[in-house]
Amino acid sequence: MIRNQRGKMSKHIDELNVDGQIYNSDNQIINGWHIHFGELAKKSVNTKFDHKHLENVEKEVKVISDICQERYIHMQVTDEEVEKAISSLNKNKAADIYGITAENIIYCGEDLRAYIRELINMSFKYCYVPDLLKIGTLLFPIFKNKGNIKDAINYRGITVTPTLSKIIEKILKLRENVKIIESQNPLQSGFTEDTTPLMCELIIEEFERENKDLKRPTYLAMLDGKSALV
Repeated sequence: MIRNQRGKMSKHIDELNVDGQIYNSDNQIINGWHIHFGELAKKSVNTKFDHKHLENVEKEVKVISDICQERYIHMQVTDEEVEKAISSLNKNKAADIYGITAENIIYCGEDLRAYIRELINMSFKYCYVPDLLKIGTLLFPIFKNKGNIKDAINYRGITVTPTLSKIIEKILKLRENVKIIESQNPLQSGFTEDTTPLMCELIIEEFERENKDLKRPTYLAMLDGKSALV
């Protein structure tokens, strides 16, 4: 028990390293986090960045967006969709940047629900989500369990998105998830409900073992697997 408690306390830091600058008091550490995540939010200037490639990508994105908007047929968001989205919100979570919690919406009256439905319908109709629904609140940093625990670069931030944005996301998921599952490769299990990436790992392991028995090489390509899963 003592060992377990010490293990938990060992992740409490008494100093923080932000780009070589050491912060070693409570207020300084808080200020260090503010500086670290503030810099991450800024646009950085990279002299080696391929601006021509960026320009081409932005043009392609605009063409795709224009084609999608031309073909888009607005389907009214129904009361049932709003109800399902609201009922699936997770309770007992932190308030968003506007002070709104999931409970505020879950226990709200019919008038507010109707207003929410109308707002989402207008957003879908004009294919536009305002920037105020894209603002998140950074709650606290989480250690990635790799590297020096006192180095800010080894932490990721936990961000709370606006509650209304979560409702929009859940309605879109209700509408599009069925189509995605139909066209998705059956071996795809990451970010898929009722599946686990462990099944993919089992297939890879068995494939590797078979090749080893047959004295054949195995080639495996990982796409940023360490950053995504560690």
